[in-house]
Amino acid sequence: MNGRARQINSVFFERGELLEFIKAGSCFRRARDDNAVETAEVTAVFVDLYGIPHIKFDLSIRRPGRQDYRAGPRMLALKTFCANYDERPAG
Repeated sequence: MNGRARQINSVFFERGELLEFIKAGSCFRRARDDNAVETAEVTAVFVDLYGIPHIKFDLSIRRPGRQDYRAGPRMLALKTFCANYDERPAG
C-alpha cells in the first residue's frame, strides 16, 4: 500500500441478497476448472485515493495429487475479489 491508501478494519459487500462481512482473517475460496481450489485469506482491507475498496490477501492453491502451493500476497478491488472468491470455507 502506498501513502495514499487508507486501511480500514472491515467492509460489507452485497452479493445478491446476502451481505458479506470482510475483514482481516476472513477466508474465501474458488474452485477452478482444472479441479484446483484457491483459498484467499484476507490480510488487509483498504480504500484507495479514489475511494475504491481493495482487498489484500494471501493466496494458496490445492491441486489433486500435488503438494499445496502458497502463491503469496495478492491484491484486488473489492468488487473483483467478491466476484472471484465467492465461497466461504466451512469451519
